Amino acid sequence: MAETAAADVVVVGAESAPDDDLVVESLGHRIRRLRVARGLTQQQVVGSRYTRAFLGAVESGARMPSPEALAYFADRLGLPVDDLRYGRPANAAARLAAEHAAARRALSAGRLDAAERALTAVRRRAEHYRLSELAGWAGYHLAEAQLHRGLTEDAAARYDELAKALPDGCPALRAAVLARQAYCLLVTGDAPRAVAMLEGGLRDLRVAPPADADAELRLTNALMYTFLELSWRERARRLEREVTPLLGRVGNREWVAQFHAVAGQLRRDGELAEADRHLREAARGYAELGLTREIALCRWARGYVLLRAGRPGEAGTELRSAREMLGAVGAVLDHAGATLELAEARRREGALDEAGELAEEAARTVAACDHRELMAEADRVRGLVRAAQGDDDQARRLLLRAVDRYERAGLMGDVVITCRHLAELLLGRSERDAAAAVLRRGLRAAERLS
Repeated sequence: MAETAAADVVVVGAESAPDDDLVVESLGHRIRRLRVARGLTQQQVVGSRYTRAFLGAVESGARMPSPEALAYFADRLGLPVDDLRYGRPANAAARLAAEHAAARRALSAGRLDAAERALTAVRRRAEHYRLSELAGWAGYHLAEAQLHRGLTEDAAARYDELAKALPDGCPALRAAVLARQAYCLLVTGDAPRAVAMLEGGLRDLRVAPPADADAELRLTNALMYTFLELSWRERARRLEREVTPLLGRVGNREWVAQFHAVAGQLRRDGELAEADRHLREAARGYAELGLTREIALCRWARGYVLLRAGRPGEAGTELRSAREMLGAVGAVLDHAGATLELAEARRREGALDEAGELAEEAARTVAACDHRELMAEADRVRGLVRAAQGDDDQARRLLLRAVDRYERAGLMGDVVITCRHLAELLLGRSERDAAAAVLRRGLRAAERLS
């Protein structure tokens, strides 16, 4: 499954955000301009605390006001001190935050070029006005756009660059970047390092309680998802129990929805009602935020759960819908992942030709993107299709390569499953020694899994 993070929303400021308000202006000139605009004399601004001569020197650039004087002048001019210090227009932070949120929705809806233009403009103006956290979030979502396009290497480089320059006092932003750095490691086949990064981040966050609830939830979501990919389901469920009491204190609604999306995937046969409850809650949260791609990921997640509960027909319906939605928004790797899941559902229903075509399509995409886990999954599905079609030699080659790829990526649960499939194929060919060797390899993987 892809990690989760439906409205047609216009990106505020995407085309029209002016840069002429970014002209460099001296502090003294700004104070004079604002004073004149308000119809105030120098005496009215200085009151009884400072002299007109001092303010005149400040306005001419001959003197720099102390922090105390600057705060006093800001109060007399009727604006926050940082707005005066950095030349921020009225409500600049709120307006830029609204533009950023609109760009986030455009990104999720697949309007990538417009989203990137808007995010670039938001970041530029946020940096100019020294709104460092907002500038960081704009940079984060510019990296997300690369991941959306399937450009994992470019996205990883952007996350790494962000991590080196994060402003202090922004734990939620730091957690978001760290979670994505770990995800890129997982995608490129380094699951152990991804786990170590996330566990280290959580440990550091909790060193000096109270930890930021939003940051803790984001890192826990990422670790739960990684444990799910590694087939460490009980460890993921323990994390779920630990973090559930935090949900009422979390302000980021997208991350609350993300929690429910991952929790839903942890439920399987016998827990389908609970899985549906979590996934409905996730989809509701994403719909309220206008996040199209994430709604599609909930459909994929439900198909994932149904398939593992032995209900491939129902799973196929959900997966086909998810595949269409993800294709429509241009989410390259998510579309390929849902396509592979659909291929497996169709294989289990006996629609081998369709399953093979879907798997081949996905294999081409993930190979171009160098997504190691999905490359292994594509080999496994194609191998099982070929085995069902009677092409044992090709099935053997594909399944063995899947085992190798899963093992290199550290995905031992998938190594165990694939070794079982390969051993069954070999036993059907009366290659008992080869089958025994494969089963021993699977047992070694199972030992590492536990």
